[in-house]
Amino acid sequence: MIWVIAGTLDGRNLAVTVRETTGEPVFVSVVSQYGAQLAAHEGIEVHTGRLDKEAMKDIIASKQIRLLIDASHPYAAIVTATAREAAADMRIPFLRFERKEVPLPAYDKLHHVSNEVEAAQLAGELAKTLHKRVYLTTGSKTMHIFAKAEALLDVEVWTRVLPTAEVLTMMEDLGVSPKRIIAMQGPFSYDMNRVMFADTKADVVVMKNSGLVGGSDTKLQAAIDLGLHIILIDRPEPAKGAMTISSAQEFCDLWEDKNSGIH
Repeated sequence: MIWVIAGTLDGRNLAVTVRETTGEPVFVSVVSQYGAQLAAHEGIEVHTGRLDKEAMKDIIASKQIRLLIDASHPYAAIVTATAREAAADMRIPFLRFERKEVPLPAYDKLHHVSNEVEAAQLAGELAKTLHKRVYLTTGSKTMHIFAKAEALLDVEVWTRVLPTAEVLTMMEDLGVSPKRIIAMQGPFSYDMNRVMFADTKADVVVMKNSGLVGGSDTKLQAAIDLGLHIILIDRPEPAKGAMTISSAQEFCDLWEDKNSGIH
């Protein structure tokens, strides 16, 4: 059995490709019930819930996993590190799937930061020199950082998240005003992003370079065309020495190569 950690849409699509290419049963792990619904496919067993290293090792043993493919989100560095360690401990091949970044244009209002803490600080500083309006497109996972950031206390912060009960409950617990929550499933078109940024009168947009599937290109271009400041949280450093692919076709090519090390 082959295990795919499917934290993204293209990760779930990859799981189907793995099943069809190899003919082997595939085990897919996702975090949410919504993700489980999207991952459902013939020949694919789906597990829902977060896993630590010991839980991963138990699954590898009980399911007789012989290849672990990590297709978690490009920014899920902890998941990637944990999965790689689990695979190494259990002496099975590890393959990292990571979508390509969107090329970045030259733009004098594009600011790079390393993490959400830096993003919140810079967003507050920039917004307070303008109209005090920030638009977050970074999701709910790290919303607690922005909700509690002192730099954003006097700033009007809009945030875009998935419209699930779990996420909205978390937003309520953080004290985020419903007035400034955009609960919608992405990715969003250029026109939709532009309307949202303009309608909220945002000065600053905070985003990640999640790739084309994540809609980074349309967010970026809409913000640039509106002349907004863009704070880009850079991706974590890729795992050194890990075999990495960026498309389903690359997996197919590796599978056909009997000397690739993934058999």
